[in-house]
Amino acid sequence: MVHMWRYLFLILFLGGTQSLMAQHSSQNSLYMHERYAFNPAFGGMERSLAASLLFRSQWAGLDGNPELRMVNVHMPFYLWQGAIGFQLVNESIGAEKQTGFMMSYNYIYEAETGLFSTGLRLGIYQKSLDGTKLRAPDGTYEGSIIDHHDINLPNGLVSGVSPVVEGGVYYAGDYFEAGLSMTGFYPAGIKLGDNIDYAPKPAFHFFGEYFVESFEDISIYPVVYVKSDLVQTQAELSLRAEWRDVVTAGIGYRGFGKNSQDALMLTAGVRLSPKFFLHYAYDIGLSSLQSAHEGTHELLITYNLGKRIGAGLPPRIIYNPRNL
Repeated sequence: MVHMWRYLFLILFLGGTQSLMAQHSSQNSLYMHERYAFNPAFGGMERSLAASLLFRSQWAGLDGNPELRMVNVHMPFYLWQGAIGFQLVNESIGAEKQTGFMMSYNYIYEAETGLFSTGLRLGIYQKSLDGTKLRAPDGTYEGSIIDHHDINLPNGLVSGVSPVVEGGVYYAGDYFEAGLSMTGFYPAGIKLGDNIDYAPKPAFHFFGEYFVESFEDISIYPVVYVKSDLVQTQAELSLRAEWRDVVTAGIGYRGFGKNSQDALMLTAGVRLSPKFFLHYAYDIGLSSLQSAHEGTHELLITYNLGKRIGAGLPPRIIYNPRNL
């Protein structure tokens, strides 16, 4: 299993060429509870200081499985008629790791029909590739000797640093919310070591959620989320319910078509205090990889100060109990 996984990463990341074109956009099953993670234009939409801590372990039990750790903080900034925020990201998948720090600003316009926001996020990412975790068919691996016999493959650890740009738009009404965003755009690519030019493709995200109505203090929200790099597209549909903004539960399906079928998502959450909420998601694998892993676990802790900071945008009528 270990060697199979190493060959898999070799194919995914190197593709047998000198230029790396693959980009693996972060997977997230609790996206409806942390929209700032993939859209900077959502900053400040909670109308208070909001923060979150996210951890995801995908395909648990599989050697080198993808893991994601993320911190998001954003808040209204009335002096600039919008919001500011920052994001810390650490990801690992097999031989590859990346760490990023980004800051964002989004301008918010309040109309009679709802809030319109446009946001930009800028930062820097460091990526690394550990050649000792790769295996090539013609390589030499005896004892401590690691030699891939391929000038395009590093025998040791290589890394590179690059600026990254992300942007998005978001609309929040009383019954409907939607956003379109782009993440992971590296203007000049990333050079790893002397021979590897890493040129990731940006990912484009569409998110939409509709508030149906409340039934005995239970609110129902159908959600659609589509992610694409303009070559491959992944769609997700989910349905979530909230009871008095205290308990939440949901079910979703990721992947439409035989080439993108991925998982059945089960989510649940509970309010720990007036300011803290705990969410958990478990993905039941549906792809051909399901026989090699033990499912996917995701944990999200959110914090909301629960009051407006300073003065500026007046409160509006909200039927969606998620908003403050």
